[in-house]
Amino acid sequence: MSKLPKVAIYGLGNMGFPVAQRIGSQFSTQVFDLDQAALQRAHAGFGATAIESPADLANTHIVVLCLPNPTISQAVLTQIAPHLPKGSVVLETSTVNPEHIHAAQKLLTPYGIDMVDASIMAGVSQMEAGSASLALGGSQDAIRKAQPVLDAIATKQTYFGESGAGAAAKVINNAVAHAVMVVVAEAGALATASGVSCEKLIALLSDKQMGLHRPLTYRYAERIVQDDYAGGMPLDAARKDSVLALQLAQTLGVPLFAIQGAHSVYDMAAAAGYGRDDYAAVAKLWADWGCPTVPAKAA
Repeated sequence: MSKLPKVAIYGLGNMGFPVAQRIGSQFSTQVFDLDQAALQRAHAGFGATAIESPADLANTHIVVLCLPNPTISQAVLTQIAPHLPKGSVVLETSTVNPEHIHAAQKLLTPYGIDMVDASIMAGVSQMEAGSASLALGGSQDAIRKAQPVLDAIATKQTYFGESGAGAAAKVINNAVAHAVMVVVAEAGALATASGVSCEKLIALLSDKQMGLHRPLTYRYAERIVQDDYAGGMPLDAARKDSVLALQLAQTLGVPLFAIQGAHSVYDMAAAAGYGRDDYAAVAKLWADWGCPTVPAKAA
């Protein structure tokens, strides 16, 4: 299967079209979308043929999904699975949860078809520029079968583990980005109300020793992962700084949501007796609740 005769792509939306375009530059492609204009554009752009019915997939060994939601993906798979050749691979590039990957694999298994989560870690412009990356999950054998198509989509790929792991990695990444967006918006409001230059705030937060980078690259990677909370900046001191931020916001009349919510975690960690530990010890709370932030180390 190193030279696949056909690849089918379902979904030619904002992300689906550039994905299909990249695949179409190397493979013969079949495409499906409810938008007839998108189908015509794909035919004109890279010679794609429109899928008229599921029976058109009888000789298609790789199917790529780039659809708006998991319900649509499941509906498409229900229709096409009986028509795909045994040993085919479906690449789910849509943003979904592991449970959706598992449900899809359950549907496909009776037909001898594998599902690979190939979550796209990029925006449309990055996909178009060829700088996107993929978060992969699924069996290594299925990934090997689909490797030429995966490479056509994005050469940068990270294998996260078994089925659903790639999808989970993307959802987690997006959750962090969206949460940080709220924190950054709050920081910008505080900065503006305080007379702090937005340009200089951006430079400050971008510094690898400062607010955005340090919690991940040092405190999570070295403190939490290594279970080392001795020394460092005490949680009590971090909580004090958080109080000052809340006081500043109150004085300036700036509403806070994410920063206010984060402060509650420091209150709980202090009440749990972690005040003298490095402030990365907030992670201990999740372990106390039965949801550790890193796997338990082998005895």
